[in-house]
Amino acid sequence: MRHVAQVSVTFNKRTYRFDCDEADAPRLEKIAAHLKDKLEALIREHGTVGDERIMLMAALMVTDELFEARADIDELLAEETGKLKALADSIKGMKLTSPAAASDAAGRIPADPLRKTAG
Repeated sequence: MRHVAQVSVTFNKRTYRFDCDEADAPRLEKIAAHLKDKLEALIREHGTVGDERIMLMAALMVTDELFEARADIDELLAEETGKLKALADSIKGMKLTSPAAASDAAGRIPADPLRKTAG
């Protein structure tokens, strides 16, 4: 059975209520609090410029954060993919002629090849 929760968000003396699954309520509350913080910061910075304009400004700020996070993830994935390809190429280039050579090669593979190393 689906349990429905209601999350209330108050902004500029108005309360907005949203229905959601009970399990999603804490996340929705956290997201709403983040947006409310953005809205309040914009009001402190720009004063009262109207609800629609402030909402649009906050939406643009949050979307900008999302785009920056996606770009960071894409960059990290590209770096790590390059490292993995280089590791795969070096493994392909090895000629394992004995168990000792195999053991030596295995010892050069990092325990966590995706872990970011210093330097």
